Amino acid sequence: MEEGEGVKSSNQPDIRLSSPFSWRGENFPPILDSEAPDHLSRIRDLGIPYIFDIHTHFFPETVMKLIWRWFDNVNWAIGYRLPEKERVERLHHNGIKRFTTLNYAHKAGMASSLNDWTYDNYQNWEGAVPFGTFYPEEGVLAYVKQAVEEYKFQGFKLHCEVSKLNLNLPELAETFLYLLEKQIPILIHTGTAPLPGEFTGIQFFKPFLETYPKLKIIVAHMGAHEISAYASLLSNYPNLALDTTMVFVDFLATGKVEEVDAAVSYLETYQDQIYFGSDFPNIPYNLNHPITKVLDLPISDLAKQKILYQNAENLFFK
Repeated sequence: MEEGEGVKSSNQPDIRLSSPFSWRGENFPPILDSEAPDHLSRIRDLGIPYIFDIHTHFFPETVMKLIWRWFDNVNWAIGYRLPEKERVERLHHNGIKRFTTLNYAHKAGMASSLNDWTYDNYQNWEGAVPFGTFYPEEGVLAYVKQAVEEYKFQGFKLHCEVSKLNLNLPELAETFLYLLEKQIPILIHTGTAPLPGEFTGIQFFKPFLETYPKLKIIVAHMGAHEISAYASLLSNYPNLALDTTMVFVDFLATGKVEEVDAAVSYLETYQDQIYFGSDFPNIPYNLNHPITKVLDLPISDLAKQKILYQNAENLFFK
């Protein structure tokens, strides 16, 4: 595919037909933005000034292209395969005025340079809330402190599957205790969706949570494919939260239909501990789709307000 081209032209087959991941229903949602996304008037009617997306990715161009190559290999179409500046414009076009800068390291020596790159660039992305990352390696506490105290990062991202990361490693204890002291949130991909990893799953996450029960943690993808197991922890851990990334959409990489449908009730019950996330730009549909799916759910207007905007506002700017 050419740079900026999300799928093949209309007279060619949609590569999503060949995806190993299944879809709900027979029709794929649009992959390219409409001129006027219809969710914008709906969020205004709910009193939501803009959407806060807790789960958006920014990587150096060379790394992002390698990530896109992986998605190409599984026919995971990406409509937002655009230059960085245009991707930010797409977020704004869809009413997403605040968003995170998530990235992660898969080997030693990478995390610190990613943090430096984010610091050097995030102020060019209007609305960006800077997140760093870290890895179990020598000097990890020092560069995490730099990211918090010098760079003023407001959160961190970890990816247990890609990084082959065991959250319970003793060499990360000082770093977690430092972030606990500073009350800096960590967004963690610890679930087994779309693919399991050596250290993903509730069996690794639960002892970590028990060790740091007051750490501010956001579990990506609501912990799919074990959503109910992660949701069962919310009542006893008020600093624990989940994000909706790729859960309530027609693309079923994060769960079967019955699992996703069963998770809807958690959005009402735990409305103060749920954040909207999209996984932008690496999504096989346009941003209208995940936003509209949340708006269409049978939950209260108050829950929608909190999930799409207020909870994240309170986390970072209260």
